[in-house]
Amino acid sequence: MIAPPPRRPPLARRQRATIYVAVLSTTLIVAIIGLAAVLGARLLQRSTALAQNAALADMQALATLDRCLLRLVNDTTWRTRYAHDTWTAAGSVDGAATSFKLVDELDGNLANDPNQPVRLYAQAAVGESRRLYSVQLRPRAPRNLLLNADMELGLSNWSGSGCQLESVIDDVHGGTRALYVRSRSSPSSGPRQVLTTTLQNGAPYRFEIWVKMDSGPRNVQLVLEVTGSESGTTWFTSNAAPVPAAWTFISTTLTPTWSGTLQSAAVYVLTTGYNTSFRIDDTSLTNADPRRTLIVVPGTLRREVLP
Repeated sequence: MIAPPPRRPPLARRQRATIYVAVLSTTLIVAIIGLAAVLGARLLQRSTALAQNAALADMQALATLDRCLLRLVNDTTWRTRYAHDTWTAAGSVDGAATSFKLVDELDGNLANDPNQPVRLYAQAAVGESRRLYSVQLRPRAPRNLLLNADMELGLSNWSGSGCQLESVIDDVHGGTRALYVRSRSSPSSGPRQVLTTTLQNGAPYRFEIWVKMDSGPRNVQLVLEVTGSESGTTWFTSNAAPVPAAWTFISTTLTPTWSGTLQSAAVYVLTTGYNTSFRIDDTSLTNADPRRTLIVVPGTLRREVLP
């Protein structure tokens, strides 16, 4: 017996089923597209926020370098105040948490030598973004305020106060010439140089010189003379230092003060007696204020790899 063929649903029912499936498929596609759009928008928003945070962290890390350099320049105790390779909070700026540290790359000790360079690190964190920069700082070589300080130009810029000066080549400390001081009439007789650079009222100045007595030892004093419009002339004098008949280095720090405007300034080299002649060479007068000594070493700025 042959089985009858299967019965097919009516055409209308098949068409409705097809339409239903198509509608469901379209709805699903639309839903997926909508979800993708939402996720894309969220990812874009997050990516934009991360980029903004990264840019802000980068900017604030560099700004922290500048602020910390200014802090160090105005803090004469920074070498003892801060510990080597130790982070210090630098505050929050525009939502960025900042900090810095100082590293002595030579011996790991900030306080043992004021002439050593130091590397300054600064970092800033904004959200999940963090940036770290560093730069090397070194003491600035102070400018010598004395002209013809090494006596290589003979008597130029030097004069004798109650004495005679000679430019000599037979017995010098450095270079080819020295200044010979003779025929002194009193203890206050000696070589003198008028300063062409205006001093700063109340600032410390380092006075250094090499001296050799014809016979000795004799006590030598370094003097800084200033004249103020209201205070008159004042002499700031070092303690007496014994100098033998051999080249001897002596130095002192003098802090001149005056009232009114500074009218003139000069340096002298004197002795407590006047019955001997002497030689001087390789002199210097520099501003000794440590706040003026830090500068950025060119070419040392770098962005650090984050740990």
